[in-house]
Amino acid sequence: MLSFPATIKNDPARKGELATRKQFFGENRRYAVAPIHTRFDALEWFVWDAEHPLSDLNHAEVIRQAETLEEALRGL
Repeated sequence: MLSFPATIKNDPARKGELATRKQFFGENRRYAVAPIHTRFDALEWFVWDAEHPLSDLNHAEVIRQAETLEEALRGL
């Protein structure tokens, strides 16, 4: 079960940084999700996939970016 604090606020001075720790989910903790500070008004939610089928890299890749947590997780 994913649970993020309701008090997370965007801080444009910290753009590109995690707003809180990543939380892992899915079989074998395949996916991670976290809010990221932006230079705009709101946080953006990113989802990483550790087993991305098109990846030739040795790390998880961002597969989604969305305005809300619900949008970011839809269909996973």
